[in-house]
Amino acid sequence: MNFSRAHKTYRKNAIVQKNMAKKLVELVLLNCGNSYQKIFEIGCGTGFLTENLNNNLKFNKIILNDLTQNYSGFDFEFLCGDANLINLPQKCDLIASNAVFQWIVDVEKLFLKIKNSLADNGILAFSSFGERNFEQFKKVFNSGLKYPNYVEVLKSSGWEILTYEEEIVTLYFKTFKEVLKHVKNTGVALQNPIRWNKGMYLDFERNYLANYLDDNGVELTYHPVWIMAKPR
Repeated sequence: MNFSRAHKTYRKNAIVQKNMAKKLVELVLLNCGNSYQKIFEIGCGTGFLTENLNNNLKFNKIILNDLTQNYSGFDFEFLCGDANLINLPQKCDLIASNAVFQWIVDVEKLFLKIKNSLADNGILAFSSFGERNFEQFKKVFNSGLKYPNYVEVLKSSGWEILTYEEEIVTLYFKTFKEVLKHVKNTGVALQNPIRWNKGMYLDFERNYLANYLDDNGVELTYHPVWIMAKPR
């Protein structure tokens, strides 16, 4: 993810991710209440989730994390680095993350680290994306992230699933170029090693429009998922 380059455009363009953060905290409130001693957020980004945690939960301490500097707008304690490489805070009542885990290469390893960082009765709450996310790119250009089946990985790693929800969200744009601009402005780099030339770009544009242009515009699909779990 090219987030360090896109942090100035992210908040304006990441409509789906903003709604994901809001719903994640709503699920936390609904299922586990509003009072926590220590909260750790993995991948705080520009602060969509941080803002919802701060505004809706009672807590003694929030610790933020991200690969780059703290762009959240909140002056909480901050740990910089890859969550799979740094030492995580211990005895956390809630570890939360919004639209981040799809970028983690070894999510099973991270789930084990999180399990060891939770307090007794601590909760993991996160949102990410399912297999239909950006399905247009996968079908037309064979490009895109491979999303893990988080429920299967969690269950095989000794977690109990408390909540699972998913949704299909389709955004529409006036042109194919606007689709690409949206993707770029949310920090996403298409996972394909080929360097485009003009002919390849035009061919991709024709194929994309032939399949994904209708009366609403040029479509792009998001597949958000929300999961809450605790160690068994």
